[in-house]
Amino acid sequence: MKKALILIGSPRKKGSTAALAAEAERGLKEQGVETTTFFLNDLKIKGCQACYWCKRNDLAACAVRDDMQQIHQLIQECDGLIVASPIYFGGVTAQTKAWLDRMFPYMNMNLVPKLPKTKKVSFIFTQNQPDERLFRSGIESFMFAVGLSGMTVKAHLVGCDLDAGTKPPVTERKELMEQACQLGRDLLA
Repeated sequence: MKKALILIGSPRKKGSTAALAAEAERGLKEQGVETTTFFLNDLKIKGCQACYWCKRNDLAACAVRDDMQQIHQLIQECDGLIVASPIYFGGVTAQTKAWLDRMFPYMNMNLVPKLPKTKKVSFIFTQNQPDERLFRSGIESFMFAVGLSGMTVKAHLVGCDLDAGTKPPVTERKELMEQACQLGRDLLA
């Protein structure tokens, strides 16, 4: 059975990002994919310590012992990932950025990736602003950095004009919910 890991970088468990990630999970499950979901805000993940232990030992592993050990293990075991984050101040949340920084063991000093291209990754981004292009550079930079690990970037979805509690809920945006579900269906197709 294929496996997918879903990482949600929003602190809101019932917000727009979580709702779209749940739809992507539904799409994965429709394809018979086993899923595991984590809210990064619930985990204890330290920032990268720049100790270079992973480089000196040429390992896709990290010397820092925290909840990232479990995430690293699941990344190695899964066939694909979905990373979902709201956009705060032009980029992903601090929780999501901490996860990205701790992906450092998955490339060598010459940026040669250590994860196979057969491992797929897709992204869900949400933002309050109605213009999808507004934070494009931050989003593209994040996706590029994740791709340095070796994973093949499949797709991304940007949900715009969303703000839990002040704007209509994302669950009322049927086209966006369907796009998220399709993103899940397509991840490992």
